[in-house]
Amino acid sequence: MQIPDGSRKIIVLTVIILLLLAVAMFFVEGCAKIPLNYSPGSVSKASGSISVSNFKYLPAETGKVKLYQIRNTALGSLKFDKNIDTFFRDAVIKELHSAGVKLDEKTRVLGGEIEDFLIDELSSSVDWTLKVHYLVKNLQTGDTVYESTTTTRRKASKLVNVSSALNEMIKLNIEELLNDEAFIKAIN
Repeated sequence: MQIPDGSRKIIVLTVIILLLLAVAMFFVEGCAKIPLNYSPGSVSKASGSISVSNFKYLPAETGKVKLYQIRNTALGSLKFDKNIDTFFRDAVIKELHSAGVKLDEKTRVLGGEIEDFLIDELSSSVDWTLKVHYLVKNLQTGDTVYESTTTTRRKASKLVNVSSALNEMIKLNIEELLNDEAFIKAIN
């Protein structure tokens, strides 16, 4: 059976369009989640004791991203193999422990909200922003004994390893917390 030339062109064009759509979906949706693994890297030292509770991830709660994503201005989205709120809380625990803070306090608890986590790729470099609202509460009285919002900004190359850059942003943000005299007073 012979296919007429006009039909052959339509079939070839259809196949090309389908292939282009498949490639576009691959780049927009991504095929694999980026693995995250946090190792404490801060050189800050501190004393005191506290327990660590959950951190709300506000960009996910407001529907801007999924729990496993960071806001990104580039086409498509980065997907990670862990939820950002859980990954951040675990990083806080690791950094506090590494700094010398005891994590066995029964009356004071550290928690808070990740207000923003943004990767802005619209310029020649990549601008990272992490904004976290930290709270230390006294569980016996219900009083807030420490409250502060820390915003960390950093420029990076577009060729940087995303996992490494994310870890560095978290480390720098937690270092600001550890260097805050009011926080150290609240946990002692």
